[in-house]
Amino acid sequence: MKPLKVKCPAKLNLFLDISFRMPNGYHIMEMVMQSVNLFDTLYLTLDSSGEIEVAMENSLIPGDQKNIAYRCAQALLEAAGSSQGVHIRIHKEIPAQAGLGGGSADGAGVLVGLNHLLGSPLNLQQLCDLGAAIGSDIPFCIIGGTAVVRGFGEIIEPIQPLAPCNLLIAKPAVGMDTAECFRRYDALGRAFSLPGIPAMKAAIQAGDVPAVCSQLYNALEEAAALPEVEEIRQIMLDYGAMGSRMTGSGSAVFGVFHRAAEQERCARRLKQLGHTTRRCSPVNYGAKIVV
Repeated sequence: MKPLKVKCPAKLNLFLDISFRMPNGYHIMEMVMQSVNLFDTLYLTLDSSGEIEVAMENSLIPGDQKNIAYRCAQALLEAAGSSQGVHIRIHKEIPAQAGLGGGSADGAGVLVGLNHLLGSPLNLQQLCDLGAAIGSDIPFCIIGGTAVVRGFGEIIEPIQPLAPCNLLIAKPAVGMDTAECFRRYDALGRAFSLPGIPAMKAAIQAGDVPAVCSQLYNALEEAAALPEVEEIRQIMLDYGAMGSRMTGSGSAVFGVFHRAAEQERCARRLKQLGHTTRRCSPVNYGAKIVV
């Protein structure tokens, strides 16, 4: 049987704020998220083994039962009442510990692809609910595009697509563990802000990319406290970026450029300094089956 191919876009946080910390330690989020054409690619094959096998390419991330892709496959098979097995091969292009949602993108791809292979027993909302129980970014990675995302990641409001623009992503050699970043944020003792995304949403809906750039925000950037993040941001701004911020809990940084030539010159400079770079643009979809 020919494997089913699924493209899984990375995500950027154009806006990330924290409005509340629950007694159990979970954080209530207020975000604007954007899918970009930096992909992991999944190949899924059903079999009669009853086993789940995850093979990772271009990555040191283990494919065991702790892997998000494995957990999503297990959850979907159980929800669908299926006794079949599945082989999942993941070609990694989204860097790990970067705040780009690579693991969540893979989980979303498994849910979308495996559901299709099983005859679509779950609808879109059920897939999102299943994903939300495993990872907070999974529902957005299923839906994709441009969206306001709230709560624990389960409340998604798709909005008008971000206007075409030149995006540059740069990741330093150092990574950032998500849980550690949130621990650092809590240790700062900052007063929780009142979420303020109306200006960002209005700028996106007006197609005004410079205005979008003026509203870029990430409450976790200070908590990450990585000198490499500030270095990359400053270089991007020096090379003409209209705006630049860390995405998610880091350590990747993105810049928005008006001109592709500026984007290219900046990418060359960051590569010279040893950072991994990806030139990309917005896309208006999440995990997508490739026919």
